[in-house]
Amino acid sequence: MKDKLIWVVAFAVFAVLAFLVDHGETKLGIPVWFWLALNLTVFLFLLNKYVGKPISEALGQQGEEVKASLAQARDKLAEAETMRAEVRARLDKVEAEVVEMQERAQTQGRAEAEKIDAAAQEEEARFMHRVDDQIGRRQTETREQLAKDTAELTAKLTKDLLAKTMTSDDQQRVLVHSLDALSDLKGKE
Repeated sequence: MKDKLIWVVAFAVFAVLAFLVDHGETKLGIPVWFWLALNLTVFLFLLNKYVGKPISEALGQQGEEVKASLAQARDKLAEAETMRAEVRARLDKVEAEVVEMQERAQTQGRAEAEKIDAAAQEEEARFMHRVDDQIGRRQTETREQLAKDTAELTAKLTKDLLAKTMTSDDQQRVLVHSLDALSDLKGKE
């Protein structure tokens, strides 16, 4: 009903305009202003029906498709934002794990270095103890050897000196005295 009313109003407007421009001519006994108004109204009606409505429907359909595409794009954007947030959360988690692993590795490295240092100090102490023991034994052996060599040298030098300076009476007296000292030692055992 609304469409019919619009076309009646359109015809009336066109008729008034055509009447204002009319020069009083007629065709088939009908004034030209009526033919102009009727012609223009029919033309616009046909244009609207066969061109305007299909274009409006196509544009409406395209508008719906655009709306659907926009809604789909919004959904995809929201999904992308969600995925981005998930990826960011995962990256943050991985970065935190990497930092934790680095700290753990540094802590373990320090602990291992301290163990190695302690073991090296123990080994050094054992080595120094062995060196001190060897030095002590060598010093003892050297002192004993030196004392033995000194005693032998002293005995030889004393023997040579006594042989040069002692007379046979002195030798006889030393022999007797030594035999007496030996016999005293045998008696004490």
